[in-house]
Amino acid sequence: MKTYALLLTAFLLFQSEISCKAQEGVIIEMSKDNVANYLLANIKEINYSFHELYDRSFFINVYTLDDSMATSKSSFQEYDGILKSILVSVIPDGDYYVQSKLFKIEGLENPVILGITEKGYPEFILSVETGAADKRKNCDYKISGAFN
Repeated sequence: MKTYALLLTAFLLFQSEISCKAQEGVIIEMSKDNVANYLLANIKEINYSFHELYDRSFFINVYTLDDSMATSKSSFQEYDGILKSILVSVIPDGDYYVQSKLFKIEGLENPVILGITEKGYPEFILSVETGAADKRKNCDYKISGAFN
């Protein structure tokens, strides 16, 4: 009986070691994906993470990033500034990443996200305050979460 228990214990430990190795992550270099690398390297703020809309019909991720590619040399007269962009990812409920949508609102000066408002399925409004300190204005961006 002791031999059986010992063999069973050894077998379970061996199986545990195999299953742990199967779960190890693999490092994949993605540096050559210039767009993904640029966007991820320049994210400065996560504004919303999996914000649910329409009773969890879809989820919204919103990121603010420094966007030197969207900044022209004439954007700032008195100092070297950089415009910002906002990335909006719309993800349907479930594991449908291939159907997700990605929007970019670019050329914003010091944007502040004011909120997200449902506007009749599947549309929503992203409200943003933007502009120089003495010329701030509110902008509403209508985005559709419709998936084809």
